[in-house]
Amino acid sequence: MPVPPVDPRAPQRVALRRAVLQLVMSVVLLDAVAMTVFYGAGIVHSPTRTRNIYLVGWSVLTAILVGVMLRRVRKVRWEGKR
Repeated sequence: MPVPPVDPRAPQRVALRRAVLQLVMSVVLLDAVAMTVFYGAGIVHSPTRTRNIYLVGWSVLTAILVGVMLRRVRKVRWEGKR
């Protein structure tokens, strides 16, 4: 009975998949919360200036979140190279 080859990078791949899934899910969660607040608080019917300020804040928070989560993905990715 032949033994299947062992992939030495399998743990890294699992960690990388987990980090990417966390990235995607965190952005989806942030967007869900932001849209709930946007529609639930009535910002959708607010003056244009209020909507724009909210949308800029939402965009900045998304960019910060993606930057932090991508740093985690890169850390996992480069752990195997060292």
